[in-house]
Amino acid sequence: MDAKRAFRWSGYYFGLTVVAAVVGFALVAVGAALGIYAGYEVYATGSSVSAALSTAAPGIVAAFVGIAIWRFGKAWAFYKTLTGAMDDELADTYDTEHVKADILSVLDERLTDMQQDIQSMNRNVRELKKGEQEAESGFEFNG
Repeated sequence: MDAKRAFRWSGYYFGLTVVAAVVGFALVAVGAALGIYAGYEVYATGSSVSAALSTAAPGIVAAFVGIAIWRFGKAWAFYKTLTGAMDDELADTYDTEHVKADILSVLDERLTDMQQDIQSMNRNVRELKKGEQEAESGFEFNG
């Protein structure tokens, strides 16, 4: 793979992972700011731990969803760029039109060789028949 193509795919991967990280960490920040901070305030006022956790639960869930989006986005970006780069490389390496042209040129050469062999065989057969006819006409037995 050439450097230009590798740079392009690396940039694409970087862009996708940045988007996944921004979305994921934004959810983590929103979850922390809304839920976890509210749960801490409930806990700081002297309420029970279960009351603080139930208040913070939506924020904790949002934070976990944010982390999951970040990790899933990173894995998806890897898959998307790896398969795309491989498709690009394989398309150049195994160009079907190029393979067809190669096969046809080999077949053309083989057919040309076969045609020459057949023509040579036909000449030999004609010469043999001509020789037989001359032999038959030159040797007459009078009995």
